Amino acid sequence: KMWSDPKCVDTVMRAWRETAKIAESQGYKYLSTPLIAANMEYAKNFVQKACETCHDISCGCPVYVAFHYYAYDCQPEKLEGYKNFQEKLDYVAKMMEENPFLEGAIINEVGMLNCAGENDNPICVPNSGRYPALQQEDHGCPSNDELPDGLATFMGKLFDMVIATKTSDGRPVVKSFSWFNEDMAGGTYNLRLFEEDGKLNKLGEAYMEGCSRWGMAQQEARLEALQSQPQQQ
Repeated sequence: KMWSDPKCVDTVMRAWRETAKIAESQGYKYLSTPLIAANMEYAKNFVQKACETCHDISCGCPVYVAFHYYAYDCQPEKLEGYKNFQEKLDYVAKMMEENPFLEGAIINEVGMLNCAGENDNPICVPNSGRYPALQQEDHGCPSNDELPDGLATFMGKLFDMVIATKTSDGRPVVKSFSWFNEDMAGGTYNLRLFEEDGKLNKLGEAYMEGCSRWGMAQQEARLEALQSQPQQQ
C-alpha cells in the first residue's frame, strides 16, 4: 500500500537518503535494500525509487537485494519451501537483468521454522506443526521422506539452488548466505552448527560442504567472465 501513497513514499525515501548519507560518511560504499521477509515486489519498487538519480550510495541507491528465508515444519517440498526460495532467487535474477547495476542477493537469516505452514498458521506458533521441535531428541528436524538426513539435507538442497541460479547473461545471483545459527530462537528448530563442546555437528558439516561447493562455483564463474572478455591487442 505504501507505493500508492506518494506522500508516504516521499517521507520514507527522504529518511532513507539521510541514513545513506550517514553510512557514506562512515566509509560505507554499498547499500542493500531493506531486508524483505516475503514481498519481493517491495524491493523492486524500492530500487526503482531509490535509484532514480544515480546508481550508487551517493543518492541512496542500493546495489544488493536483501531478504530473509525460512521453510516450515521440516517439509520444504509439501509446504513449498524450496519453491518459495527458488522464486525469490529468480525474482532477484530478473531485477538484476532489468537493472544491470544490481550486484545480487544478500540472504540474511536462513533456517527452518518450528511451526505449521503459512497457509495453516499465518503467525508462527512454535510446535504447532507435524514435527514439533520439542518432540525431537535434538530439537531439530527428524529424518523423513523429504529430509532423509534431517536439516543437513535441507542445507544441501539450498546450496544447490544458490549455485545454480544465474542471470540470463551468466552472473551468479547470490552474493551472501547467512544461516540462523540458533537453538529454538524466534520460533525455529535447533539450527546450531556446533555441538555444546564446540565440535562441528552434521548440519555444520553440510554448511561447510555447501560453502566450499559455492566458493568453487564462484571461482569458476569469475574465470569464465575473464575468459569471455575481448583480448586487447
